[in-house]
Amino acid sequence: MEDTARVIEESIRLERAQRYMDALHHVSNARRQNPRDRQLAMRQGQLLEVTKQPAVALSLYQNLVEAQPQTQEADLVIGMARCLLVLSRFEEAVKLLERLQEKLPKHPDVLTGLATYRRHKELLGEAEQLARKALAVAPDFKPARYELAQIQLANKEDEAAILTLERNVLREDLHGDSLDLWLNTLKRLGRDRYTQQKLEEMVAKYPKKVEFVFGLGVLAHRVGEIPIARPALQKADQLHPNNPRILYEWGVLERTAGNIELSQELIGKSLALQPEQPAALRTYGTEHKYVYGDPEFTRLNYAAAKLADVQPIEQVHLHYALAKAFEDVNELDTAFRHYETAGMKKRRLEQFNERAAAQMLQAMMQLVNAGTLAEKPQQACLSEVPVFILGMPRSGTSLLEQILSSHPDIFGAGELKFMTGVLDNIEVAGRRIGLNDTEPVFEHALNASWEMRGQRYVEKLQKLAGKPYKRIVDKMPGNFTVLGLIHAILPNAKIIHSRRHPVETCLSNYRIHFAEGQLWSYNLRELGRHYKRYAKLMDHWRREFPDAMLDVRYEDIVADVEGQAKRIIDYLELDWNDNCLNFYNTDRPVRTASVTQVRKPIYTTSTNRWRKYEKYLGPLLEELGGIVPRYEAEIAHLATKN
Repeated sequence: MEDTARVIEESIRLERAQRYMDALHHVSNARRQNPRDRQLAMRQGQLLEVTKQPAVALSLYQNLVEAQPQTQEADLVIGMARCLLVLSRFEEAVKLLERLQEKLPKHPDVLTGLATYRRHKELLGEAEQLARKALAVAPDFKPARYELAQIQLANKEDEAAILTLERNVLREDLHGDSLDLWLNTLKRLGRDRYTQQKLEEMVAKYPKKVEFVFGLGVLAHRVGEIPIARPALQKADQLHPNNPRILYEWGVLERTAGNIELSQELIGKSLALQPEQPAALRTYGTEHKYVYGDPEFTRLNYAAAKLADVQPIEQVHLHYALAKAFEDVNELDTAFRHYETAGMKKRRLEQFNERAAAQMLQAMMQLVNAGTLAEKPQQACLSEVPVFILGMPRSGTSLLEQILSSHPDIFGAGELKFMTGVLDNIEVAGRRIGLNDTEPVFEHALNASWEMRGQRYVEKLQKLAGKPYKRIVDKMPGNFTVLGLIHAILPNAKIIHSRRHPVETCLSNYRIHFAEGQLWSYNLRELGRHYKRYAKLMDHWRREFPDAMLDVRYEDIVADVEGQAKRIIDYLELDWNDNCLNFYNTDRPVRTASVTQVRKPIYTTSTNRWRKYEKYLGPLLEELGGIVPRYEAEIAHLATKN
């Protein structure tokens, strides 16, 4: 039997080397040989906390209390309180902390825990006092600084919080939770370029610091830069092997790149290490066909039994995973209850301002039309390289891009979050149109011309492509909101509007958890109203700029992929290439929820699936109203072909 001191010493060495799971396994193995050793048990609990398993750690701590009720070390009680706070069991945590405060009034962990409780109670002034008191006692106590940043965020002091977090983050001995909060805050603020710059600086300074390497990989993946993201995540895996989070993110990237088997393997490894990861369960389940009694369904049900113990966003993931599983076994009532619950919980986490969204689209119709663009016209960028595929998400945009990208003269750049930054504060008819982009490409004082904006956008496309192409595709669906402005700065660009049956489109959006945005998709009525606004705006663009875009229906592609592909290639003024008919073999990343569909040949069952779910869609159908029969009249000619 190995000496306890040596086991703990080795676990500390492994932890310092960032091999957290290895450290945990080392201590766990030693405990199996000596299950009554309290020192080993405490160390195991600490490592369970480090590896984000608070429920398991709490159970271990509680077992230690039951084993020796009269012996409750301060570290044990503090550990229990920390776990309870993470699990949102605040009232239980504060009882422990207040008892400890009588004995340890200046303990930074106790003060920080009490600050967390006060923040939860929205007593932000008291919470800040406690956090600052903890920092006065221990000026570099990173958990207290992390708590202070959360209080600042609750007070809407975003910039102060970022600076507070960076004191925990931009250093070799960084605080992992602070890094996560820093990344999420900057993501919410839309400051991807700033974040990437900082991470690249830190990776150059500390190339073996896994948190920076991993953070860069995740961010590069989010903005579509796969050539940067993949090696970063692979390096992170080398620096910190057997880390379930790294394996999961790498698996998601490979799914993006179309390597489905490798993706399932990596996410499967992640789940083997942490079987109840909600996001991993949801993602893995998208490619798994559930049947009653299979191990994956059992694992999902086991995780669902602990639903109340996980964080709200994890509950959202679990509900989507359960919905997919119950759909697979044809229990649709249960599936749609989970979809509805998932949407409600998601919306509690991210509020959707429907009025502001509607006002923005209405303003676009008033400010951008043929008359306003002609009132004070400017020189535009005349490049013929850009191609835009836009419309509603889940309307066939990924399929269209995949078909086009199979042509040797076309490069598919994916969904680029760049055009609103290029267009922000553009001048039309003597007025400046603000799009509220958080990282505008041009300083507002410059008042960049239409030509400058178009040229800057083309330069971005060409940089991403890496070599010359005749056409480069941006398939950001949301660009439909600024179609008229795109036409102003790039009049020779080709714009393809992807359309699909309104109910099929909306249903597909409703059943997907989006990594970000699309907040209108989590409620059936709001989803229907959003679709109506989208349809109204597209009608506006057709009237005002009748030659600016090509409408392509998904159902027409399904019925005649060759004919429609030739029609689109002709619109792009390129010679036909037979590779376009083998689009599902194209080796390029697809960064959307449609990733698995575009890796397969066309399947006709995707055109009329919504009827199976009709009884659950009453609110959506009421909102869509006459849009549905009008679209069905458009595709009536296809009925004889099915």
